[in-house]
Amino acid sequence: MRRTRLTVLSAGVLAGGLLAATPAVAVSGGAAVPAGTHPFLARITTPTKACSGALIDPSWLLTSASCLTPTDSGAASEAATITVGDVNLTTGAGFTTKVAKVVRNPGRDVVLAKLAAPATGVTPVAVATTAPQAGETLQVAGFGRTATDWVPARPRVAPFTVSGVNGSAVAVSSADGVDTCKGDAGGPAFRLNGGTAQLVALSSTSWQHGCLDVTETRQGGTETRVDDLGGWIHQHIVPTPVSCATSGAPIWTARPDGSLWRYVHFSAADGGLSWTTPAGAIGSGWTGRVLAGKGGVIWDIHRNNGSADPNPSGTLKRWVYSTSTGWSGGNDVGSGWSRYLTPEYANRVTVDQQNRIFMIDDQGRLKVYLWDDATGWWVNGVGDVLDTGWDRFDSITAAGDGVLYVRKPTGELFRFQYDFATSAWVERSKPAGVGWQMFSEIFSPGADILYGRGSSGTSPFTGQPGPVLRWYRHSDNTDTWAPSGPDGMGVTVGSGWNTELHVTAAPDSCKLTG
Repeated sequence: MRRTRLTVLSAGVLAGGLLAATPAVAVSGGAAVPAGTHPFLARITTPTKACSGALIDPSWLLTSASCLTPTDSGAASEAATITVGDVNLTTGAGFTTKVAKVVRNPGRDVVLAKLAAPATGVTPVAVATTAPQAGETLQVAGFGRTATDWVPARPRVAPFTVSGVNGSAVAVSSADGVDTCKGDAGGPAFRLNGGTAQLVALSSTSWQHGCLDVTETRQGGTETRVDDLGGWIHQHIVPTPVSCATSGAPIWTARPDGSLWRYVHFSAADGGLSWTTPAGAIGSGWTGRVLAGKGGVIWDIHRNNGSADPNPSGTLKRWVYSTSTGWSGGNDVGSGWSRYLTPEYANRVTVDQQNRIFMIDDQGRLKVYLWDDATGWWVNGVGDVLDTGWDRFDSITAAGDGVLYVRKPTGELFRFQYDFATSAWVERSKPAGVGWQMFSEIFSPGADILYGRGSSGTSPFTGQPGPVLRWYRHSDNTDTWAPSGPDGMGVTVGSGWNTELHVTAAPDSCKLTG
């Protein structure tokens, strides 16, 4: 039956590798890419298909959405392997790694794919910033079949002329009567500017005229523009900038004698060693669970301090601290919070940058309480249930607006994010790390920055071994962590920090600015 539309160019994977010994002469025609040129050309394979792509960063490539599909977690729906560089399937040349993450463009046949390991030493292609024009010549390349080979050993390239541009679609044709073939999906269409390649579009559909085992007489294909996707690409491959208050990130410590101390970390954004150390305590009787909130709010899950203390254990008190006027408030705003005074539940309560208190209750439910500054009381005094089954986690740490880092007792760390505007999770159970059981407590000043205390290491001040405070910054958009120190376990920003009852940071100190 004659096809009534152009064919998507993802190719089914064929066992047997190179199926023809005759040298290929085309995309369906054209030439093999000369060795040592255009190393950004990538070959992508899954258990069901093969396609092409273009490396635009050592850790990222662009390809067609028909090639790779993301799951809800961002992983590829099929295990996928990428080979890039001076690829030769006969000799095995080229850098090979797996696909770690896929990001779908919402309006085009385009995805970003993150490499599991960066292709260091392979020069990426620059993404063009000017649109293709009718009559312009673009070089179109890929690893698809040719007129004679099912699976060519080297990528092929041929010149195509832009016959029209309609929004994001670029129609191309060849005076030589060649077309892109199956396996070329996602391959680059690039212009040469002074000998330097600039990525303009990706191969999407084609009549496959002249391709092996294709009898179609119609010619031409469609490329999908990427020259105008620079902002979207930047959003996903460059870590979102972080800005922290010029006054620093207040970090509160409650000591075993009940004294409360206020430190300030001026390098919360980058893990530096600029601190202000308090001259003395600024409070007493803080023997319960202390949680810093937004705007100087300090929540005290109170522990009764004896016969002279009228407040029973489990009372929730709301204080506000100002560096200019000191303490105010201290009113009782809740009761029944005593479980968070126990070792089992002490790390199952946290506060985000909007002053929402998240807690895991005794039924394993994740609940949230929101304080209304206008009324001076809770929006919902019994809390709202966001999820169930959270008894599998032994620690939760708010690190942004609705952002939670949660830990299993075995040390696996996961990132969640709840959108309160839509009342829905936008991210659930996204793996973020392992080995976090080494920390007795994890806290955050916001912006996906985490501090962990209770582990051992080398003091950044004296060089001596002992307990240390570690700093981490995660970039959710790129799935990367800021560079670690010499031991590969975050950045050591303090020594000690192991004898306090609790440590908490003001969660509105740092914010994402991108």
